[in-house]
Amino acid sequence: MSSVSLILLMAISSATAGAGVATLVSTIGATERLFALAEAPDAVQMHVGPLETASLDSFVATHQDIIDDHQVQDALQLDNQDLRVQGTSDAARDGVMDLLLVTQSPRFDFLLGPDGTPTNVRDGEIAVPGYYADAYDLVRGDPVEISAHGDVRTFTVADIVHDAQMGPSLVNSKRFVVSEGDWNDLAERLPVEHIITFRLVDDAGDRFAEAYRQAGLPANGAAVDGSLLRLITALTDGIVAILTILVSIVLLAITMLCLRIMVLTALEQDARRIGVMRAIGFSHREVSSTLLLGYAVHSGLAVLVALLLVFPASALLRGGDVAPSVGRDDPGNLAMLLAVVVASVIPTALAAQLLRRVRRVSPLLALTRPGVSAPTRRRPRPLRWHLPIPVGVRLAVRGLTTRVTAAVLLIVMVGCAVALGALPQRVTQTVAAPDFVTTMGVGQSDLRAFLREGGDADAGAQLERSLHDDPDIDRFARTTSFRVALIADTRTEDVALEVGDMSAFPLSYARGDAPAVPGDIALSTLAAEEAGVDVGQSVEVDSGGASHRYRVTGVYHDITNGGRSGKTVELHGDQGVPLWQTFVIDLRDGVDQRSKASALALDHPAAAVTELDRFVHYTLGDTVERLKTAAMIAWVAAAVVMLLVFALRGRLEAARDESDLRLLRLLGWSRGELRTIALVRSVGVAGAGLLLGWIATESLGPGVLGATLSSFGGGATDLVAANGWSLITGPVVAAAAVVGGLIASAHSPALLNES
Repeated sequence: MSSVSLILLMAISSATAGAGVATLVSTIGATERLFALAEAPDAVQMHVGPLETASLDSFVATHQDIIDDHQVQDALQLDNQDLRVQGTSDAARDGVMDLLLVTQSPRFDFLLGPDGTPTNVRDGEIAVPGYYADAYDLVRGDPVEISAHGDVRTFTVADIVHDAQMGPSLVNSKRFVVSEGDWNDLAERLPVEHIITFRLVDDAGDRFAEAYRQAGLPANGAAVDGSLLRLITALTDGIVAILTILVSIVLLAITMLCLRIMVLTALEQDARRIGVMRAIGFSHREVSSTLLLGYAVHSGLAVLVALLLVFPASALLRGGDVAPSVGRDDPGNLAMLLAVVVASVIPTALAAQLLRRVRRVSPLLALTRPGVSAPTRRRPRPLRWHLPIPVGVRLAVRGLTTRVTAAVLLIVMVGCAVALGALPQRVTQTVAAPDFVTTMGVGQSDLRAFLREGGDADAGAQLERSLHDDPDIDRFARTTSFRVALIADTRTEDVALEVGDMSAFPLSYARGDAPAVPGDIALSTLAAEEAGVDVGQSVEVDSGGASHRYRVTGVYHDITNGGRSGKTVELHGDQGVPLWQTFVIDLRDGVDQRSKASALALDHPAAAVTELDRFVHYTLGDTVERLKTAAMIAWVAAAVVMLLVFALRGRLEAARDESDLRLLRLLGWSRGELRTIALVRSVGVAGAGLLLGWIATESLGPGVLGATLSSFGGGATDLVAANGWSLITGPVVAAAAVVGGLIASAHSPALLNES
């Protein structure tokens, strides 16, 4: 039983490590492969409105030292309700996903087919992005309907495309590829948006951004760089992979602690045998090697079991591939096998280190003493028989207090396992909660409406009047975003600055407070770090060629706009052309959000209106589902590991205390009473471990989630209150430990005639 438990422990930790490493390596490799095949741009600038290509050509000609190539892709804006897939309108994603109809890029930024080559569609055909193919289960040959001002056209799906720039669900724009003829026909009915892309020389990103800003070129839209595109593409699988690797580290630590107990117990039990081997001439190295061979066999068998588990676990975690699969060898498989082997070898190395204690064994003492070391640190006090507490309970407590080190190790193992099972569940629940949008640079509200620049100039004012007169509206706030430059000591960084009242729908600020008066500014985490400022300091803001100094009042987390944004009450000087307008809306009690959003979108076609919950669902939904899978694997692994650890530990302890247990049987104790002692010990350790795990989850959770989000603008975030599965994960893991202890106590020593 001990051997089987140890093998399974090693196998589970090794398989989890292999699956996590394989997911991470495959994600990074797939992202790089996608960007190489697509020849992805290093800088992207969206622009709505008139565009003079001559100024761009002149800019590129004068900056050939930093720009390799550039191109302008014209895209047609399509409303979600004008797209029907599998007979279903895409109106549910109105205000969430911006649909763009494009032709294949001429020189770079290709949209790739399944074979890894740029997709090529004919008249009447369409290539759909993978996001929509997954959402609607699309395959080649399926029909897709597009309506342009009442003219309905049916296209046939020719390809499922991989888009390096707009593929991930976190990117709110999606490109559909149509033929040149179909695009020209639809261009007569649909508005045009420009996608300006650049290929840069190595390490020229900062110089390019500064030169583009100073040239005053078109910038009426979102701007991202290649590093951010790579990060967003790898984000979903990356979060799952990092979480799984953390799980494997905890499992490996538990396995090593359990192995330590097993090795030391075995040395204590085999002291006489070791003494005999030393007495007849075996060196301590020969004895250690003989004992180590057994643990090496355990590791070898664990590798075989782990290989059976790691492939299905890896398949569950990886999900859909972000890159074409043709003509490639997945480096994740090799990394997975290497991780499995390394994770299995580490416990063997620990066993080798512990077996060095054999050199301390004196043959004479080993033959005359019962063990290498005494089982307890101090002599237990005699029991006081007059106390009302049952004797079995007192014996159980004394067994824990006289072996403090072993008890503490077990409590720590249970605490780690409880945190291992509960923390992923809590992180997943936090990301899926509606309040999580406050970590995305967005205030909590019922509805949000966006108006991009380039449409009806009076659309914002009309929507504001409509909201003001609407009896269903409880309150609303209007803000306008501009592109400005933050001027630091050595560099200048472009940010999207939101101007308006920030008190009506406040964010959760990491430090400081919202801007309250003109001259105050709040910055996102990445913007503040790159500008080198913090709360209480000042920063210069360049708008329209004039610089003004603002006082930083707060720093907030933001995973939108590339993580670089700001908020202020009033923008001094020439504001320039706005990027977009945002309306944040709360409804009165009893008003249906979905119906009101549809009504506002119908009355104001220039605005993209959506419920905030729906926005989070369609952008973070894929990430949440993958996190749920990883959390379930972690929970099951933690419960199984605790069952095995306590079964193993209980059998080792029963073997070590066999003479004492037999003596109790001779004194009249029944088998049930002996099991009560083991049960009380297990319950005590599991209860203390459950408390420790809960404390660790609550204290470490915000940091774990923040570390994951920090690379793209997030930070430490409080976990939402536990509910549902999150409430039972910890108790289930602790209960598994108790069950393992009961299994170990099922066998009691035979009652022999030892009178």
